[in-house]
Amino acid sequence: MYLTLLAALTGCAPDDATVGGDWFAWLASQSSATVAEANLSFDNATVFECSGRGWDPETCDYEGGYIGPEGPGYSDSDRFIGGDCPRTNAAGNFNRADGPCNGDYTSGCNAEDVAGFESECEELRSLEFNTWIVDDGYYGLTGEITPWRTEALLNAEGDLQLTVHVELPADESNDDAEAQDFRFNFSIDPDFEPLDCLEDENGDASVEWRDGSNWVDEWSEDEDGHRIFYLNSGAYQVNPNDSGNTWYLSNDMLSGFGIAKFAAEEASSRPTDYGHYELDGTGPSFLAIDSHENPDLSTYDQKYAELCTKVGAVCEGVDTTGDSEVLSWAEEMVDVLGASKDGEPKFEHKVEKNDWRPIDNTISGLDGWMEVHSSWVRLKTGQTVAEGEKVEGDFQILYEGSEGGSRVMIRGSFKIDELKADRWGYEILEDAKRKENKTPFCGGATLEKN
Repeated sequence: MYLTLLAALTGCAPDDATVGGDWFAWLASQSSATVAEANLSFDNATVFECSGRGWDPETCDYEGGYIGPEGPGYSDSDRFIGGDCPRTNAAGNFNRADGPCNGDYTSGCNAEDVAGFESECEELRSLEFNTWIVDDGYYGLTGEITPWRTEALLNAEGDLQLTVHVELPADESNDDAEAQDFRFNFSIDPDFEPLDCLEDENGDASVEWRDGSNWVDEWSEDEDGHRIFYLNSGAYQVNPNDSGNTWYLSNDMLSGFGIAKFAAEEASSRPTDYGHYELDGTGPSFLAIDSHENPDLSTYDQKYAELCTKVGAVCEGVDTTGDSEVLSWAEEMVDVLGASKDGEPKFEHKVEKNDWRPIDNTISGLDGWMEVHSSWVRLKTGQTVAEGEKVEGDFQILYEGSEGGSRVMIRGSFKIDELKADRWGYEILEDAKRKENKTPFCGGATLEKN
């Protein structure tokens, strides 16, 4: 799977698709290249400041990197979430670094103000999934997906690609600032179906679906008239018996990928989660069975229901409407971090049970594992994804900063009236060599579909 840059050298702006929806960005104050460039205005941003930075009584000023509210007063209705109050210095006086001690300077903060900031930060620190929000100060921004340019094509590998450009307004208070571009892209394989070449006891070869079924068919059973393609490139499992051992999905198991650039900051789509791992690889894996050698399936449904509840996903046959005091991971994004619009949630998780995959005797592989998804593209059923065809669908993609701690999330729909083929495509090397050497895959055997 590769990504093609379309019309990069042309003077026109392609308009290949109708795209609408919403975007949400959380820009890390100390690691975001976009923040460092200072071309965007953050005057109306929601500010999350629970990184531990605050008032330093030794210097009588706020610590470097602090982006919370300054000066007196506290209000739980303002745009700041978390922060700190000016305090007395070591000598008991109020003082700022830009002037001498001033007896008339008061902080305006009282015990209630301090408690208010602390309460907000306690909520952020209590999040289980989105722990990144306290690693730095964050500017929360949102806007509508109103493209000024769209590029859609079918590349040489048969992948459907869509790239969308959205203008970000410049900081009007900065005369040197220029309007910035938010560019996001996804690429999916509409013919995705991992295959294996198998040989029977007579030595006869046959092509079979890996794990015995079409993956997209299984994924899409509960997608209400859509076929879903997960952006799972980069997904990995951690060996629960050895956290230093990780297994990445092979290329033929990858159905999609996404990249984005929010002004100066590059990002890529968050892949499938097979566990809630810590940085060192430890943490709970999403295994539904305890042993592959002697699998016990009696608790599979229970573990699936528990994961759906924790994630906050809508899972068939699972009631997740309980009054739990602990936020689900989706509620963290929506209720705390602001991924909503006019009271409507704009983020969800999807959980795949994988109970249709035959259990083998090795812990690696996807059998016996459940998976949680934040990024996907859906196509309406009954469409032909080919040159000249109309293609419609929708998407939710969570992008994570490639070099910084920022996050960008998009959710919306698209309609391509006439899909174009990549004019600069090239023959796939594996196919070319097989043709040249007359060695067809699996000896020329074809998949026999039911």
